[in-house]
Formats: sequence, C-alpha cells, structure tokens
Amino acid sequence: MIDRPRIDVATMQRAMSTAEAVLTLNPPPNQDLEGYRLFRVSGGDVTWFDMPADGNAYAVIGSHPRCDVRFAAGDDVSVRHLVATCCTLPEGNIGLRLMDLQTGIPFFVDDDIPRRSIVVSGPLLVRVGKHVIGGLPVGDRTSNHAVRISSCGMTDEEGPRPVAAATDGGELVDKVQPVIALPITSGATTSHRFGREISHITSVRPVAHIEDLAPRARDGYVRITLQSYDRSAAVELAEQILEQGVLLGRADNCLDRGLRAVLSTHISRTHLLLLREGSDIFALDLCSTNGTRQGGQRVRRVNIPAEGAAITLGPELTMIWHPRT
Repeated sequence: MIDRPRIDVATMQRAMSTAEAVLTLNPPPNQDLEGYRLFRVSGGDVTWFDMPADGNAYAVIGSHPRCDVRFAAGDDVSVRHLVATCCTLPEGNIGLRLMDLQTGIPFFVDDDIPRRSIVVSGPLLVRVGKHVIGGLPVGDRTSNHAVRISSCGMTDEEGPRPVAAATDGGELVDKVQPVIALPITSGATTSHRFGREISHITSVRPVAHIEDLAPRARDGYVRITLQSYDRSAAVELAEQILEQGVLLGRADNCLDRGLRAVLSTHISRTHLLLLREGSDIFALDLCSTNGTRQGGQRVRRVNIPAEGAAITLGPELTMIWHPRT
C-alpha cells in the first residue's frame, strides 16, 4: 500500500495563511490579472505560479525540474503529477480545474476523500503526499459558485446554496447563491472553508485510464497517428473521453493500443495531455524534457483545428491529428 501521510488541518490552514500573506506582499506584476495564483508551501517557504484565465496558461505540478510548480523529489509524488487550468463558470466568472495525471497517489482537501479531478470556485488547498499546494483567486471575475463540468462547460440548476458574504460591519454571514447541477457520473459538491471564503468543490471524471478507451471507432470519435522515421501507429478516441483528458507518453498509465511501440526515449514518460474544453480540443505539453513543436516553434498548448494538425513530439516523432468531419 502506498504511504499517504496525513497532514493535519491546522498545518494546511497555516499554509493558506502564509500564501495569502505572500500574495499581499507580492501581488502579480500585472495588476489586471484575472485567474489563479497556484502555490506550494513547505515550512515557511512559498513558491508560486500566476495563471491568467484569458489565455492559454496552465500549470504542470510535479517533481520534474521543468514543472511550473515543483515538489521536492521523493517517492510520494510523480515527476508530472497534476495539471491545473482555469475554467469559465456559467455567469462568466473564473474557476479552477485540478486533474491528477493517472498517478498512484490521489490528492485530498480537508478530509480523507481521495480526489482525482475537481472543479473549484473560490480558494483551494490540497495535500499530495507530504506536500501542501493550493490556489488563490485573483481578480474580480473569480467566483464562489459551485460548478459541474459537462463537455467541459458548466450548467445551472435552480436551488439555494449558502455562501459567505460580508456585512457592512465586516462580519461574515451566509447568503444564497444558485446551485450548479451535477452529472450522474460525478461526485457530490462539497463546501470547504480554507480561509475567509467558502469554496465549493465538485468531483468530475478523472483523466481517462487506458482501459476506458473504446477499441473501435464510430461516430463521435477522432483519429490520431504517431509517426517516426520508420514506424507509425494510429488510434481512434471518443470525443467524450477527451473531455476527461488522455495522456500520451511512455509511462504505463498512458494510452497504448500500439502507440507505445512508436515512442523513443526522447519522449517523456508523461509527455502530452489531450483535453477537450467545450468545442475546442487542446494538446498540452506536460513540461516535457524535449518539448512539443508546431511549425518549428516550441509550444506549450496547441488548439487543434477541425481541419487537423501536425505536431512534433521531441526531436522526431510526428503526431498527425486527422481532420474532423
């Protein structure tokens, strides 16, 4: 059994207080930034990554030297462990999505429920192994509303939910906000107080495991081909699976079905995440060692058009995304 050290809530709350103080003393250089500040706290040491919502920003979290938010190396975390990205809530406000990259170590909030993929409105504080990380909303468009993901979009449902609101005297009281419906396949939405605000966390489908992928194509699938100088392999993926996220790389938890035979050691163990957000499909480089390129330029995030695209992984492997009809 994997050792999952229990960090007490008081320690996590101190980490949040430290991160809030650092944000006050070191605000984002761009005063107009709207999004999230991701942070890692180790003792009194705080590192952070500012992630705007109005661009292609996302963060890879792990122990690899190229990760955006780095853990100290150890057997309690993976080299590329989590991906965080901003998402837009129904009313136009900003939330945070956190996804485990099919590691053997889930993350936890202020309870003992293992999490693999969540959407949060408001501040976030989680523990991963012996590490504490979190996110602080930045800007006026951040929200305390609970959300669900459906095709990576959000939908509302009638009904009240109490959230914290300040009175004229500065005291926190409860007020009513709308509840967001949950898909049957999701866990319940829960409320958590990490600091002065109440956050709502919704569990959603985790990054797809290789065994979840359908063996044959039909309507609603996309086709990709991996091609090296002497080998190639093709696979078809359900668009619904892409909403959860699909990993490409040499690790056992990545998509295989013949693709791994094409991969060389120039490809990172978890190299690329394919993710659908609404009607868009993205390829996210997971801070790979040898990079991902399009048109000869190194890129982090590629929006794959309906007419298809060619992307280079490492120095020589081409991923051909066939046109969608």
